[in-house]
Amino acid sequence: MRLTILLPLLCAVAMPAYAQQNGTGISGIHFNTASPMGVIPVTGFGPDNFRSSHSGAASDLQQAQQLIASGDFVQADSLLATVIGETPSRQARFLKGVAKLGLGEAAAARRYFEQSLYRGRNGHPGAMSGLAIAEIRLGNVDAARNILHKLEYQQEKCGHGCDRADALKQAVGVVEKALA
Repeated sequence: MRLTILLPLLCAVAMPAYAQQNGTGISGIHFNTASPMGVIPVTGFGPDNFRSSHSGAASDLQQAQQLIASGDFVQADSLLATVIGETPSRQARFLKGVAKLGLGEAAAARRYFEQSLYRGRNGHPGAMSGLAIAEIRLGNVDAARNILHKLEYQQEKCGHGCDRADALKQAVGVVEKALA
């Protein structure tokens, strides 16, 4: 079960590198319909989140993404513990949540997804989907449904024309699939 949820997650973690290359950023999650579960929170944090006073933070985050993608959650977790101590990056906390999910530590994953969650008044769709997956693993299905309702509310308020529309649509789909 853990592998069926994490395999698509691992495939999706590499998406921020692509976003940095084309400069668009990813605003939410990537829904991999070809995966067995299709349940994958993906960062969605733009290149600005990689900037910090610690000059090696960007390369450390990229290395952590590669470690997660290769399934080396222990090394990624260790590297991210250092990065989190040196930068306020929400991206680092999101990746730490992904690593903790990979290690089977849903409670810790929940804590890191909560720390990476907010962007202004709205929750970040990728972090919200990760939080929902952690809640499901912890047996808190009602909490995951509550997150789904928040995503649906944001989606309704956003409409089809806002910059978060696609990310919200994908996040709703991921959480619905995880709850099914």
